[in-house]
Amino acid sequence: MYKDLVLKYIHLLTPNHIDEYARNNNIILSKEENLIIYRFILENYKDLLDNKESINKLKPLIRDDLYKSIEKIYYKNKAKYID
Repeated sequence: MYKDLVLKYIHLLTPNHIDEYARNNNIILSKEENLIIYRFILENYKDLLDNKESINKLKPLIRDDLYKSIEKIYYKNKAKYID
């Protein structure tokens, strides 16, 4: 069910959503990091929904501590809502 919702509404995602979600998870993003993550999600959302390993493509694009935080949130939410 949640996967269908993501597919239906992904086009409404904005960088502001990314920033707000990060702040709600105690992560502060620079504008550049925010845009990198936003673009990554838009370009890879289908893979992110279907393949847990696809998050690894984000690792070289951002700082290591940020990647670890995002990876933790991704796996937690993927297990809870998608798998």
